[in-house]
Amino acid sequence: MIQRNMDDLKGFSQTMLEENLVPSITILNKYVREAGNLYASLFRIKPEEHLFYIRRLCLANKEPISLEEIYIPKYLVPKLSGIDLNMFSIYEIYEMFGVHLVRAEETLDLVIPNAADAKLLKMEAQTPALFFQSTSYDDKGRVVEFNKNYVRGNRCSFKVHFLNHKQDGD
Repeated sequence: MIQRNMDDLKGFSQTMLEENLVPSITILNKYVREAGNLYASLFRIKPEEHLFYIRRLCLANKEPISLEEIYIPKYLVPKLSGIDLNMFSIYEIYEMFGVHLVRAEETLDLVIPNAADAKLLKMEAQTPALFFQSTSYDDKGRVVEFNKNYVRGNRCSFKVHFLNHKQDGD
């Protein structure tokens, strides 16, 4: 069982390496698209500005673990089109362009992926998957990435640490 610490802002490859697993990525789609109204609002850019869209299958020891859709504003990493995403992690690419992630907001749901996505993940049809949506921010307060991620719940567990912020008199 792969364990991910939800307190740490880390990419897939780094997490797998820490679990002594061999990460690999299969890029399913990678292209530039207009932001449109929804993503323009999220990234605080104009609707006609461009985003990179990446859809990828993430594997550990050649076994599918997650299926991700990633949206990144083109102005932040303008040369992403020419970078081999099998050679560099998304987080390494951010560092190349001086983008320093500092926080993320994430939601978690339990969903049943469509038949095609379940097949990619080598899951039985109608089997629930963990579904994360994450918005990541850099040290300048910019939204750097929006990510939708289906994760095989039978292969991963997630750990969260809670702190009591109660003060005297509360």
